[in-house]
Amino acid sequence: MPVNSILKHIQADELLWNKTISQCSLYKSGEVVYEQDTHMKHAYFVKSGLLKIYRIGSKGEQQIVRLIKEGDLFGFHSLLGDEPEVTACECLTDCEVCLIPGEAFKEAISQNKELTDLLIKKTCDELKSSYNSLVELSQRTVRGRLANLLLKLQDLFKTTSDEAIPLVISRLDMARWIGTSKESVSRLITEFKNDGIIRFDRRELFITNKEKLERIIMLS
Repeated sequence: MPVNSILKHIQADELLWNKTISQCSLYKSGEVVYEQDTHMKHAYFVKSGLLKIYRIGSKGEQQIVRLIKEGDLFGFHSLLGDEPEVTACECLTDCEVCLIPGEAFKEAISQNKELTDLLIKKTCDELKSSYNSLVELSQRTVRGRLANLLLKLQDLFKTTSDEAIPLVISRLDMARWIGTSKESVSRLITEFKNDGIIRFDRRELFITNKEKLERIIMLS
């Protein structure tokens, strides 16, 4: 995803960037940045922290769509499409989030074809990821979905097998992400731990056998 490239273009627009960094807010873990069905008048970028993007179903249950972290851009689909936002956003950690003024953002896009192309590419990447998640939820076992989620977290934090993944996402949110119960996630995590696939150290997770996780995904 070309997020850093997008931010470089925004930062290069001195007027837009100055407006953006003057409108940064601190959020505590658990605070909502925007609600589902909000009509956006601006976009956002994450200055620090980790957040979840999710949709609320008809029965009030959450379905997590993706996680976003420092340097990521979000909330611009509703702004550019002039439609209510179909997701909500909540902080998983303490965060600092900055507003990108809507009209200035649109003007920057109209004057910068490369920025437009990068935003289209980012939107396509997110759409592709959503399609893959739909197939995964309908066709893969819960065990396979959890194994895939752990590898997604490793990729999100750009860690190797020797590096820790910070446990900033709860087992409940893991369950919400892969469409199962918290109890099922806890049971499978215990199984993975007993099988030597993962290990814990306080608030950190280590994937100790990536090949086994990949095999679980393949067989699921």
